[in-house]
Amino acid sequence: MASPSPASARPQRSPEEVEDIILRKILLVSLAPPANPSPAVAYLELTAAELLSESRPLLALRDAAERLLIDRLSLPDPPAASPPPFTFLAAAFGRAADEARKISTIRDAGLRARLADSIAHLRGLILSYARIVAGNPDTFPSTPGAPHPAAELLVFLLSEAADPLDPTPAPGAPPPPGFIDEFFGGADYESIEPAMGELYERLRQSVEKVSALGDFQRPLRVLRRLVGMPNCAKALVNHPKWIPKNQIMLIGEGRVMELSSVLGAFFHVSAIRDREFASKPDVGQQCFSEASSRRPADLLSSFTTIKSVMNGLYDGLKDVLLILLKNLDTREKVLEYIAEVINKNASRSGMQVDPLKCASSGMFVNLSAVMLRLCEPFLDNMESKKDKIDVNYLFCNNRIDFKDLTAINASSDEVSSWIESINNEHDQNSASGEARLIESQEATSSGKNSTSLVRCAKKENFSFICECFFMTARVLNLGLMKAISDFKHISQQLARFEDDLESNRAMRDRGGSPQLEQDINRLEKIVEILTQDKFCYEAQILRDGAFLQRALSFYRLMILWSVDLVGGFKMPLPSQCPKKFSCIPEHFLDDAMDLLVLTSRIPKALESFVLDDFLSFIIMFMGSTSYIKNPYLRAKMVEVLNCWMPQRSGLSSTASLFEGHQLCLDYLVRNLLKLYVDIEFTGSHTQFFDKFNIRHNIAELLEYLWDVPSHRNAWRQIAKEEEKGVYLNFLNFLINDSIYLLDESLNKILELKEIEAEMANTVEWERRLPQEREERLRVFHQWENIVRFDMKLANEDVGMLAFTSEQIPAPFLLPEMVERVASMLNYFLLQLAGPQRKSLTVKEPEKYEFKPKQLLKQIATIYVHISRGDKEAVFPAAISKDGRAYNDQLFASAANILWRIGGDPQIIKEFMQLAGKAKAAASEAMDAEAILGDIPDEFLDPIQYTLMKDPVILPSSKVTIDRPVIIRHLLSDSTDPFNRSHLTQDMLIPNTELKLQIEEFVRSQQSRKRTAAESEIGEPDGTADMVE
Repeated sequence: MASPSPASARPQRSPEEVEDIILRKILLVSLAPPANPSPAVAYLELTAAELLSESRPLLALRDAAERLLIDRLSLPDPPAASPPPFTFLAAAFGRAADEARKISTIRDAGLRARLADSIAHLRGLILSYARIVAGNPDTFPSTPGAPHPAAELLVFLLSEAADPLDPTPAPGAPPPPGFIDEFFGGADYESIEPAMGELYERLRQSVEKVSALGDFQRPLRVLRRLVGMPNCAKALVNHPKWIPKNQIMLIGEGRVMELSSVLGAFFHVSAIRDREFASKPDVGQQCFSEASSRRPADLLSSFTTIKSVMNGLYDGLKDVLLILLKNLDTREKVLEYIAEVINKNASRSGMQVDPLKCASSGMFVNLSAVMLRLCEPFLDNMESKKDKIDVNYLFCNNRIDFKDLTAINASSDEVSSWIESINNEHDQNSASGEARLIESQEATSSGKNSTSLVRCAKKENFSFICECFFMTARVLNLGLMKAISDFKHISQQLARFEDDLESNRAMRDRGGSPQLEQDINRLEKIVEILTQDKFCYEAQILRDGAFLQRALSFYRLMILWSVDLVGGFKMPLPSQCPKKFSCIPEHFLDDAMDLLVLTSRIPKALESFVLDDFLSFIIMFMGSTSYIKNPYLRAKMVEVLNCWMPQRSGLSSTASLFEGHQLCLDYLVRNLLKLYVDIEFTGSHTQFFDKFNIRHNIAELLEYLWDVPSHRNAWRQIAKEEEKGVYLNFLNFLINDSIYLLDESLNKILELKEIEAEMANTVEWERRLPQEREERLRVFHQWENIVRFDMKLANEDVGMLAFTSEQIPAPFLLPEMVERVASMLNYFLLQLAGPQRKSLTVKEPEKYEFKPKQLLKQIATIYVHISRGDKEAVFPAAISKDGRAYNDQLFASAANILWRIGGDPQIIKEFMQLAGKAKAAASEAMDAEAILGDIPDEFLDPIQYTLMKDPVILPSSKVTIDRPVIIRHLLSDSTDPFNRSHLTQDMLIPNTELKLQIEEFVRSQQSRKRTAAESEIGEPDGTADMVE
């Protein structure tokens, strides 16, 4: 057979024909009626007619590509199976990429170049129109119900961001390779911006009401990718919901920032429950329901999971903000956003937070974690970076509002005056002379109790480190520290409801009722919810050691910066507190102490963390009212130290803090004693009860320090130097507290016994109404707690009296103190060894910290210690002078009990010797009283009605009173007892004339008595009587 001729072979297509085939494949169009119609291919009949009318070939060529694309998208009645415009364009982009790969095999270089150019041109058109459609969905007709282009674009982004570990599968098929990068990266801002508005809104909605266990990771990766492209980043910060201006009925601006802003939705993702705007799935319900019945390993797994996913969120959001901050086009808008979140949620610092007005705790805890990550670069190099933190930012920035924050030690007038001085200095130094002083209209009126910070006229450009530092301080106050406070409140509520539930169950065991069952069911539900909430806080905050360590590092920088304002770590402090220190917000330091208290109570939270700077700060400021006005802040410093005691912290490093730190050795005991006195008057309506909690911490710390030789020596030196000063005040309040606490405890024990007796009588008890029984049981538990606390403090105070009286007895024997001490000891002895002691017998006394045997031994020991130091023999007379509790038989009874309970024989022996001296002193006092006879009223003290020995005149009331009596009064109350005017010891006026008259009266009475006695001796019968 002959071979075929060339004419019969397949005809070779021209370049135009090849180009036509490729472009029609990409656009799925036909310019001629198709022989076999396909629903995917559109016949562009009108376009073909136009080409013919223009005498152009019916070929899809480069110069007609845009017309073909527009006409393809503009079909008036697209087939039902036809994809929406954006979907079509994305698919066309993929087909273009496929065709571009195919032509790489063409050998004809010229043809290959022509086709590559045409495909590239068409792909550019496809991307351009895809951006138009994404920004303006109505540009081309679409089938009814077609998805919004932004929704399709988001599906593409989410699909590309998918990870095998994501909790849910990808929402759809991924886009053609390279589509997303070229869609966003190959365009200018104006062309991309219209598409970004709806995209960011839908991205926000994708994480709206999503909890820590929901699928937020994919949207977060999408956000991270978008902000990495400059135009997309710029579109984000220019988005209408970057800082929302819209208002929602009944919703405050702070909450709107969380609910409506693009970033707010991501910051809302949390393990902490938001009751008003709940997220799904419910972390508490899913991880911690019926926690008491779960295995510890299951709870630990939940804690680990939550910590892991939350750190993923923190890292992602930090990356987003850091990218935006590094971009000069977006940095200012980011700082503005953070400032707005802070300013609009300032009321979160209050005791009661309106959840509809303020953003949630979850958002602010997240923001706290992110801000701390942004601070890390300068936290790692804080010594070299802290100089960039300018205190003037507090008053001269135009971003953060500090005007309503309480200052550390300055009134609003003082702050205003200092700002005025800053402005004047700025005016004088300004070359242009344009800066002028303006008076702040935001200053808080002088009538308000709270101190405020106001803004100055001076405007400066502050470094990012400075801005980030102060913003983080505010965020932590409103976020992490507020959440810690909420956690404590939840824990207290939980404990209270658990006690109530236990009490109700106990009553049910004695006999239930339908109402009681309802109460138990209600309490069980409350306890379940609070338990879940508590564990959620614990999982996100307390279990995240790295989070807490970052916060500690931040507050270490805060401490270093604050100390620099007063000249560095050195004592004593300057006599005048620098204004720049006194005007800083109080919460800067208060938050540092709160965090230290929390972390000190979490096992291993402080491991490897250097605490020396914190200790130096506490030692410097704990005892200084001229630097830190708030006594509760100084009390928190003691609480921190209390947590650091070696036996409590579990850290061997804390022992070296107390025993090897020079500032600690020189000043700690002195400042503790001073604070013990200062805390008597806090100015709070709860000061009477607050002081016991605070002094409890001080007492425990002092007891520990007494066993450290260097601190004990310092204590003895202070007692010697301040015998008439702070140490005497300390001793006075220690005695006052001991009397009150023991008296209150013993009285409450008697009341507890009454209720115990009521419950023991089961017949009568069951006759009572359930509500009455419930109330009595609640009172019983309440009093149990009171007795336990008061008795614990009383034991501490008596113990401190015992060990200090051994080596420092002199202050106990001062004229203004000795009778007070003797009366206290006599009263304690009467309670513990007197006739009524048997009435104090209770079941399980150890449950109430009631240790009567130990107390009696300590009381006897204190008697003996003071007696050993009594060189002038004033103590026995003071003991016998106590008319309320002294009884010579009481000492004998106490000695018998001491022998029976195994008291120290030497102490008992000296105790009885002192009793003999007191009995002799009582006899002598009776003789002396008989000698003096009727004492003129003007010689008697108006309070004690005893003969005055050192009369003084009170300057205001002009009343004459015995010096020891008024000094004893002034130790607790610096007022004139007769008119309440201010009074101090140095204001007392000696009444020398009256003193001489009293002395003359005593001499004359004694002389008259001697004369009478001598005359009696001269009579025979009298002589015989005297001899006998």
